Amino acid sequence: MSQKITVKIFTKTFILFPIFMVCVFSPLMISIVLTSFLPKGRHLATKLYEFFGWIGLKFVGINLIVEGVEKIDTNKSYVVVSNHPSTLDIFTHITALPVSIRFLTKSELFRIPIFGRVLKVLGLPRIDRENASANFDKINYSIKKVLEHKNSIMIFPEGKRSNQKDLLPFKKGAAFISKDFNLPIIPVVSHNAHNLMVKGKVWLKSGDVRIEIMDPIDNPNDYTVDELTSKLESIIKKKLLV
Repeated sequence: MSQKITVKIFTKTFILFPIFMVCVFSPLMISIVLTSFLPKGRHLATKLYEFFGWIGLKFVGINLIVEGVEKIDTNKSYVVVSNHPSTLDIFTHITALPVSIRFLTKSELFRIPIFGRVLKVLGLPRIDRENASANFDKINYSIKKVLEHKNSIMIFPEGKRSNQKDLLPFKKGAAFISKDFNLPIIPVVSHNAHNLMVKGKVWLKSGDVRIEIMDPIDNPNDYTVDELTSKLESIIKKKLLV
């Protein structure tokens, strides 16, 4: 069960959240934008992005436990697929994975001033969820750019935060991308994040989040899109039931 909002949690959030937004989030966003004007700026932007993931966990008070790192070949690009129970997932997955990931991001976020520019500098691939088929070429182009820089694609196939341990139905995008680009898939399972922070709430509850990296699926083209989607959902659901 999730923790109650105690006086300690309330006080911690009231003090630390504004500090994070003013002293960490805003300066980092501006710094990432400025890297686009520098030689080797993309490399520096990636380092700032990874620092953002790490420092976010420190501010909240998350003890991140990662299992299965040795299963990932850092010389390869992957489609990384995970359950999406919490707002914390951005921070935990950036930090836990030994490859640099780029989240498949909804297009409306690119319209936010400064933040949208940050997403472009980092090279996050965008998708218009309302009309994905009409933007197929643009999606493929942005994914190619991610792969050219030897990064991996991170997808939450539930499509939105579930805010609970139970999974929402998986969408097929991860399977399509894996097969179209012949990329191995890494299933990842996040445990306990749903108890610490949910959508629309920013209470800074300390606790453990365990990220479990599963065996890669190296042969995506041996499956149909439906079979691959069902396989991914089954792997993650089984781990959540343990």
